[in-house]
Amino acid sequence: MKYIFISMLFITCIIFASVYAGEDCSRKIGKAKAALLEAIDTLQRTNRLLGESSAIPSNKVAFHARLTPDVTLGSAQTVIFDHVITNIGKAYNLHTGHFTAPFNGIYVFACTFLQTGGTTVNLQMVNNSSEISRGHAASGAGVAGSMNAVIYMKKGDVVKVRHYPGYGSQTINGNWSYFTGYLL
Repeated sequence: MKYIFISMLFITCIIFASVYAGEDCSRKIGKAKAALLEAIDTLQRTNRLLGESSAIPSNKVAFHARLTPDVTLGSAQTVIFDHVITNIGKAYNLHTGHFTAPFNGIYVFACTFLQTGGTTVNLQMVNNSSEISRGHAASGAGVAGSMNAVIYMKKGDVVKVRHYPGYGSQTINGNWSYFTGYLL
């Protein structure tokens, strides 16, 4: 942290000296740009000296969505959580129910759901059609199920929640079912 402060102080001095050297406006802008490029280079070298092999991540990815209507699901039907509460990074598509990884990385997913009508509900979380988690809500009044997963995803990989293949029609309760995910 001490090195970052020193680097920032150095950068501030370079920019101040470049901008206020008494030259015309376009020359000052050019000098300021050059000073910023030099400052970025200095920060990157400092980062390497501190043992950081990659740039500090600046992009955040997180979503949280709720299912609003009760939905009777067919075999392997995707559950579309249609009410988006949070969608930082815009990686969750409320029209398809798909989360598409915008970056390579480790992602965390969770899904909680409630059955309705006293019937069981069996769901599956998949990454590019491969199961990463499954959940079950038994029959009875107000019985909930859940599932979660922590996985490495490549940019463009897709995670979704779907009805477990091979089961007949089952109904998932709207307003009590959520799908969440974020990049660690």
